This record gives sequence, structure tokens and C-alpha cells, in this order.
Amino acid sequence: WFPDYLKNARGLNLAELGTFGMIPGLTAVAAAWAAGIWADRAIRNGADVTTIRKIIMVGGLLGGAAILPAAMVTSLYMALFFLAISYSSLAVAATAIWSLPADVAPSSHHVASIGGIQNFASNIAGIISPFLFGYLLDVFSGNYIPSFALAAGVAVIGAFNYAFVVGRGEPLPVLPARA
Repeated sequence: WFPDYLKNARGLNLAELGTFGMIPGLTAVAAAWAAGIWADRAIRNGADVTTIRKIIMVGGLLGGAAILPAAMVTSLYMALFFLAISYSSLAVAATAIWSLPADVAPSSHHVASIGGIQNFASNIAGIISPFLFGYLLDVFSGNYIPSFALAAGVAVIGAFNYAFVVGRGEPLPVLPARA
């Protein structure tokens, strides 16, 4: 949806799409690196792992909701600003989310399996979201606000879940094998 949004809703040609379209991605790379460095340093200095992970996940997902104003502002540059915030925030959240398998695995032998389950669930969302975006674009005659509102809402719900539903990031107990 991103190239389509910049082309159809913001009127960019292909050259402009390539130039302006890379801004959110480059910003996200820098933000994710910075978040990872900050988290590693905080944990190395004795901060609680769960607290650091939740700060990053919740803050990142809440920042991801900045996608909604991107569809509402009239200026291309403001839209890119909000898209950069949204994408960067989600990349920051991903640094902590992808650390969870190692945090909760009962042993190093389980990290890949837990990561695979997590990746499977993420890919289900990745399969469904383009359909929902396209459906909402059709229903609302090409208006991106409902699609972006859905994405922002999912991000806020995710933040709420990580803040209040997900427990501590500690190794799961090993259950005895069944006969």
C-alpha cells in the first residue's frame, strides 16, 4: 500500500516515489539501531529486562499509530513526517518483539521454535492486512483514512496488550514429556 499511497493519494511520480519513499525506511533503520543500543545498555547496567522490552514495545506501537495523521494532513512533507514516525516506531517495537523468543525460551533449544511461531502469526497479519486495506479503499472510494485508522487502532490495541496482558519476559517452564 505504501507506494500506492504515495503515488495515488500524494501524486508522486516514480522518481519522486523512489526519493521520498525511502525517507521513512531510512529513519526506521536508524531508530531501530538506536533503540537496540539503548536497550542493550540499559539491561547491561542492571535494568529489568521485562520493563525495558515493554517500554520499547508499548512506546513503539503507540508511535506506530502516527500513521493516521499521515492520511489526514494536506502537506506531503507532513505526511512523510508522520509516516517516518510510524514506521520508525514500529521498527523500534520490533526490536523488542523479536527479542521475546530468546527471553521466554526455556532453553536455547527452543528459541527458533518460538521465533517460528511468532513469525507465523506475524505473517498471518501480513496476509490479511493487504486484503483489509484494499477492501476499505474500495468501500471508501480510495480514501486512505479508514485503512490508516484501522492500522493505528491495531497498533494501539497491541500496545495495550503488551502493557497489560503480556506478563513478564521470563523463561517458560519446561513441561515433562508425555509418554
